[in-house]
Amino acid sequence: MLLTFSYHRINSDKYSNSYKIIEEHLTHIASKYKVVLPGDKLNPFKLNICLSFDDAFYDFYKYVYPLLKKLQIKAVLALPIKYILDSTNVDDEIRLNVPYKDAMKDDIYKTKAPFCSWQEIKEMVDSNLVEMASHSYNHVNLINSKNLDLEIIKSKEIIEKKLQTEITTFVYPMGKFNEKIHEKVKEHYKYAMRLGSAINFSWKNISSITYRVMSDNLKTKNENLKVKNYISYFWFFFLNTFRRR
Repeated sequence: MLLTFSYHRINSDKYSNSYKIIEEHLTHIASKYKVVLPGDKLNPFKLNICLSFDDAFYDFYKYVYPLLKKLQIKAVLALPIKYILDSTNVDDEIRLNVPYKDAMKDDIYKTKAPFCSWQEIKEMVDSNLVEMASHSYNHVNLINSKNLDLEIIKSKEIIEKKLQTEITTFVYPMGKFNEKIHEKVKEHYKYAMRLGSAINFSWKNISSITYRVMSDNLKTKNENLKVKNYISYFWFFFLNTFRRR
C-alpha cells in the first residue's frame, strides 16, 4: 500500500506546517516507513510513503531540504515553471514572507522571489534526494486553459532542458482536469498525481492516477497516519476508482 502526502509551505500563513511539526512528522516517517519516489518498487508488507511538495516555495529549500539530507529520505517537488527564476539575490526574510495568496500575482515572483530558483533546484536534484515534477507552466486550472501544450508538454521540456534529467511525473494544479487533459498527460508522463484523499495500491491504480492526501496544517506528527483515517482513505480509493478519477 502507498500513501502519498501533499504539502505546500513551512512557517507560512496558508497551506502550511510549522517547522516544528514538519521536523517531527518527517522524523517519525523516516523511522517507521519506507519512503519512495514515483516508480520505486513498493514493499508489499509495509506501508510505503511518498512525500510531495507543491509549488516549490523557497521555504522548501530553506527548511525541508536540510531535513531530507539529515534524515536521508526523498521527496517530490512540483514546479510551476513560470515563477522559477534562474537565480536571485533577494534576502531570505523577504522570500520567506510573501503570503500564499500574493506569490503568483503580477511580478511579485520577480521582485520578491518567493519560489526556489533554478540554481537551488539543480542543487537539490544533484543531491538525489529531490525529484522534480511538472506542476504546469502557469499554475492554472487546466480545464480553463487555452494552451494545454504549454502547460503539459512545454513545461516538461523546460525542466528537462534546465536540469538535464527526465521528468516522469505531472502534478495537477488545484487537482483540476478532465478526460481529455488526462489522456494528454498520460501521453507525456509515466505518472500523474492529484488530490484524492485516498490510499493507493500501485503508482497508477486503475485510473492511472496516484491519489494524494492533503497534509498541510498538521496538528501532530502522525495526524495523517492515525488508524482511524484509513477507513476514509479506503473509501475514497473505491469512490475514485468507481468514478475513474
